[in-house]
Formats: sequence, C-alpha cells, structure tokens
Amino acid sequence: MHTGPLGSRVHVLHADAGTVTALATVDWNRWFGRVCLDPVRGLIVLMTPSHLHEDLTGLFDDIVDAAADVSKRLGSTRVRGRNEPSGTGMEPDCAFYLDERARGYRAAAVESEAAAASFVESTPFDLVVEVEITNADEGKIERYGEIGVRELWRLHGRKGTRDLRADFFALHPGRPPRRLPASVVLAGLTPGDVCEAADSLRSCLTRDERTEAVARIVRRRRRASVRVREAETPYTAAPG
Repeated sequence: MHTGPLGSRVHVLHADAGTVTALATVDWNRWFGRVCLDPVRGLIVLMTPSHLHEDLTGLFDDIVDAAADVSKRLGSTRVRGRNEPSGTGMEPDCAFYLDERARGYRAAAVESEAAAASFVESTPFDLVVEVEITNADEGKIERYGEIGVRELWRLHGRKGTRDLRADFFALHPGRPPRRLPASVVLAGLTPGDVCEAADSLRSCLTRDERTEAVARIVRRRRRASVRVREAETPYTAAPG
C-alpha cells in the first residue's frame, strides 16, 4: 500500500489475466472507492480516495453541468473494451456522455435498464476524469484511448501540498495521447480554468457559492471563445 499525491491510499497488485478476471466476481467497491481490474495489463489497483480527492471529483459535476448543452454522468462505472470480461475494467472518477451520446443514453434508459446497459457496453464515453493517477497506473491513459474514450482530463498535484495541475488529452485507438491546450469536447475549457475552479473549493463555503464560481469561469471562457472566433472570421464588406 502507498499514498497517492492527493493523500489517497492505493493498493497495486499484478496478476495474470485469468486471475484478474476471477477476482472481478468480488464486490471490491464494498471496501474501496475506486477499482481497476485490467486483465489486459494484468493489473489490479484498489484505491481509498482521500477527502480532497472526493471534493475535487465532485467539482467536475459542476464544471460539466455548467459547460455542456446536454450531459449525462455515470458513476461507479467500469470502463472496458467490448470483448473484455464482465466485471473487469477501469473505474474513472467521472465519466460523461455529452450532446448526442447523452441523448442516446437517455433514450436507451427510458426504453429499459437492459437497453441502457447495452448502450454503455457499445458506446465509449466522450470524457473521463481522473483526479489522481499514481505512477503505478500511468498506462491507464493509453488504455482509455484504446477503449475509444474521446478525451481525458487529469488533475494531479504534489504530495504534501495543495498545488494542483490539470492536463487534457485527446485520445485515439492506436495512437499515443495528445496533450490539448483546451478541451475539444467541452466548451473550449482550458486546464487553467479547471485549476481555477479547483481553487474555488478553498474559498467557497456553500455548494451554491461553488456552483456560481464554476459558472463564472465557464461564462468567461465562452465569451473568450466567441471573441476568438470573431477575430478569425474574415471581414467581408457589403456590396455597393
């Protein structure tokens, strides 16, 4: 067992694919808040998140709610490839469908629980968030890309401090992750915006204050994006 950079307790085990698949029958979430059972890498990661980790995780619900036109977050979801054994997979801190995929999930959920489960099995997420990836599980980012997730946000810090840094990555199967200066899937938000929102946890005393602080950041980013698009649009004089 070791301690992650944000204070979470992490257990890392290595095993063959058959053992990982067999262990997927155990309800590990009874004891651990985040679970990774990856038969492809032969890796088992069991995390007990710190209070800071959980506070930061909750922040992303506010960010996506404020920035997305339509979104659907799925909690406690194992993300795995289509042909990988049931019960295995990685459990991100947040996983979101956006826009058309969010609408598709909601339509499937209205149809039946089985249809919703089938939708998740066949449809990769638009965005996953990992608040704390330890050195032992760095390969998780590449694995999300192979599964088909479009974008990953990573928030991390230095052990013993509250200094935070965010990284955004575009993901594609068969290609290494590509670092992004701004989100492609969500309102052009930047890593700096996310860190500023995280800092709001220190000064906002209530949930309403935090929600409004995040909304201000999103509104400012949208206005900045509009100004950039207008500046890039060639001016055409009216005839006559």
